[in-house]
Amino acid sequence: MRLQRQFSGQTITLDTQNQIGGGGEGRIYSILQDPSLVAKIYHKPTDENADKLTIMFSHPPNAPTAGGHSAIAWPVDLLRTINQKQQIVGFLMPRVYRAEPIHIFYNPRNRRQKKPLFNYRYLHRAARNLVAAVNALHNSKYVIGDVNESNILVTDTALVTLVDTDSFQVQDPYTQEFYRCPVGKPEFTPPELQGQSFRDIDRKPEHDLFGIGILIFQLLMEGTHPFAGVYKDRGEPPTIETRIKLGHFPYGKKQVPYRPMPLAPNWKILHPSIRELLIECFEVGYKKPRLRPDTRTWLQVLRESENSLVTCQRNNQHLYGNHLKSCPWCERTKLLKGRDPFPSRRAVQNKQHLEPGLKKQKSLSLAAQKTAPPKKPGRPKPIIIPRQMGQYQPLLTPVSTKFRSPSLPIIPLPGGGNGFSGVAQDAIWGGLWGVLCAAAISGLVLAIIKGSVATIGGVIMGILWGGFLALSFQYVIPTNSSNVSLGLTGAMWGGFIAAAISGIVYGVGNRDGAFGQALVLGGFLGIIWGGVWSAFKPPLALPVPGRVWGGRGLFLGSIWGAFLGAVIGAILSGVFVFQESLNQSNNSAILLSMLMSSMIPAMGIGGMGGMMGGFVFGPILGVPTLPLSNKLSGFRGGVLGGIWGCFLGVIIGVILGGILSQIPLIDLVGIVGINASITSIISTIFGAGLGAIGGCFSGAAWGAMGKW
Repeated sequence: MRLQRQFSGQTITLDTQNQIGGGGEGRIYSILQDPSLVAKIYHKPTDENADKLTIMFSHPPNAPTAGGHSAIAWPVDLLRTINQKQQIVGFLMPRVYRAEPIHIFYNPRNRRQKKPLFNYRYLHRAARNLVAAVNALHNSKYVIGDVNESNILVTDTALVTLVDTDSFQVQDPYTQEFYRCPVGKPEFTPPELQGQSFRDIDRKPEHDLFGIGILIFQLLMEGTHPFAGVYKDRGEPPTIETRIKLGHFPYGKKQVPYRPMPLAPNWKILHPSIRELLIECFEVGYKKPRLRPDTRTWLQVLRESENSLVTCQRNNQHLYGNHLKSCPWCERTKLLKGRDPFPSRRAVQNKQHLEPGLKKQKSLSLAAQKTAPPKKPGRPKPIIIPRQMGQYQPLLTPVSTKFRSPSLPIIPLPGGGNGFSGVAQDAIWGGLWGVLCAAAISGLVLAIIKGSVATIGGVIMGILWGGFLALSFQYVIPTNSSNVSLGLTGAMWGGFIAAAISGIVYGVGNRDGAFGQALVLGGFLGIIWGGVWSAFKPPLALPVPGRVWGGRGLFLGSIWGAFLGAVIGAILSGVFVFQESLNQSNNSAILLSMLMSSMIPAMGIGGMGGMMGGFVFGPILGVPTLPLSNKLSGFRGGVLGGIWGCFLGVIIGVILGGILSQIPLIDLVGIVGINASITSIISTIFGAGLGAIGGCFSGAAWGAMGKW
């Protein structure tokens, strides 16, 4: 069967003779041209499948990897038919080698038969890598929805891969439309969703976190379901999904009509912090799902628990927390009549781990013992030693947030967790960018006023060379960006750098005083901007879909109002100067002076008025969310950075204008003869205008280079 890749255009051939897997939606085949990929072909492909896969391909999560192993089997391309219809019928994804479903590892019987040397440390690492993969999805605004043991594969080295990714819930970052996950397994479904139709529900990360809590419990508690227990009341025991819906967690602090299963491991074998998070997940999160521990908290606690493991003196495959006084696995082996949950290497070598539980044997008589021939020693067998345990790259560095005790919110530190030094560092970088932006703007202005052909030519050459180098980079290190977007981004950066260099050369060479003042002003605004942004870090997009009202509408309306008001003010001032130029012949220097003198107050008044209008009408009429998704760079990041920059610039300018008007050194009354009562108003308007201009340029620069 031959199909064509949607984005690369390559024609591929499916090995339909050797089907890898299949299900109700489609079949999975290997690719003859590339054994590292597999194809999922739908039984009944639809346009909705094609739209959803296109969004997934265009916005992949930052999936953790280790040695070429990907934690998420994400679509790498779409597949379409070669005929004239060219229908999307499936997609390509990475192939996962030597991996088994996660229940093979947490179920004691399956583990003893297939993975006998997968010890308790490996189970901790598998849990950590599972949480790392889910963390990457949630950071990219994806939700799994159907969390269960069949969609998670684990290797012998504890690496994890999430499969069946086309069933995840996907949200279009531009239209905010949801492509829901229509399925779910009741044993992993949170109580607030039990009995509901998944086709009508927009899933949230806290719904995934319930299922992840169950899997972590099963990994560290020998496959025991957290809501399994012996029913203490009369009648038939309720099902697992009914117990989940009622919040009957047998290991919690509340009284429930259950007691733990008799053969389940003791609850206290778990690290104390893990026990606290499980109670927070299943008991506290029963009434308030948002209080369930997030993935970052789980990563921190699982790492702490893994680092606390110590080795048993009798069996080096027995590992347990240092908060325990004795090895729980030795005691459990006795309870299970010799069936060791983590058999020693010698036992695995001699296949003793596969023997049934010990039974009472009749002792041989003394005569029989004497006449019994001695057994010949068997041929030595090699000891199976597992490969080094795998770990994804994000786990090699500390989690960016400090561990929080349950029920307490995470308070981010300023400067990306580096305190005052981080704010100071970002302020310095902001000053550098402010100087570069001022130099670039001054270079263009001087080129227009003075008619400098050299400066204009330098900017044009910078645009050409920037686009050329960006496209050349595409052929050296391929990216997911198209040639058009990459070329435009490179041209923008090339023109910006060339304008900055040309402005510096022209300004310094001609000893232009206005140029020096522009650099000082740009650096000053950049320092303030960098420090404020580093300390508060406003998100690139608010995590809400569609239109919003109320408190969020108030906040978002202020952002939109300040930005649109400043833009409208700049446009009106430009129209005014254009009309004046038609009425009288003015040279370029006079026109530029008129433009700046009118643009600054116009943007100040527009930004302040728009912010107040959005503040008032946003909660009532509702406002659209910011139009671009999170974690952007290039042109789109520049647009969204400019919106935020204009908003914060107006605020900073208003504050600085009000402060400067109270300084005695600035005597506007003596300079221009203004009434002292309106001095503060004029200073505030000019401050807001300058802040809006500086914020737009600085925010666009920081957003374009992917600061966030």
